[in-house]
Amino acid sequence: MIDLILRAADKPALAQWAKDKNLIIRKGRVVDEDPDSPTFGDVLEAGEWVNREGFEYCWWAGSGKLMTQAGTYDDEGVELTAPNFLNGVVAIIRIYGGFFSEDKLEVAGDDPDAQEQFARSKVVRFIKDNGTLGSVGAINYYELDGVRIFRPADVQAFLASNGLAGHEWLGGNSY
Repeated sequence: MIDLILRAADKPALAQWAKDKNLIIRKGRVVDEDPDSPTFGDVLEAGEWVNREGFEYCWWAGSGKLMTQAGTYDDEGVELTAPNFLNGVVAIIRIYGGFFSEDKLEVAGDDPDAQEQFARSKVVRFIKDNGTLGSVGAINYYELDGVRIFRPADVQAFLASNGLAGHEWLGGNSY
């Protein structure tokens, strides 16, 4: 299993990216395959979009908002300064099962990143090799096609150093 943290401008942009990368696929699509038909090659039924088997996602903290600075409050709980959030939306994606077997890179045991999920993913390797390195605050990312991928350990370190609440998914990995 590999968990990855992604950021996009908005939910539709992240959904489109996932469709483009075949993480979300059409199920039940029907195409006219009769070469004698006047509608040959046409899509007769579009089908529905579903997550690829071995792929799940959830929005960070349920909303997709990753807090970068906590708000301040007086003794009675009245907000003095509003919290700040990373712009856009953040999702955690989980790759598991057969998709994990396809995605998993074999990393040499002497490689310092050998046990880290972020280093074991072909999806991550592709984004790192073809994307642009950047940072937001103290969190580094690689960006490709409008989507940023964060190293989970960097996100966790940022949250811990700033005393911010993280995210726990399915009782497993905590960020």
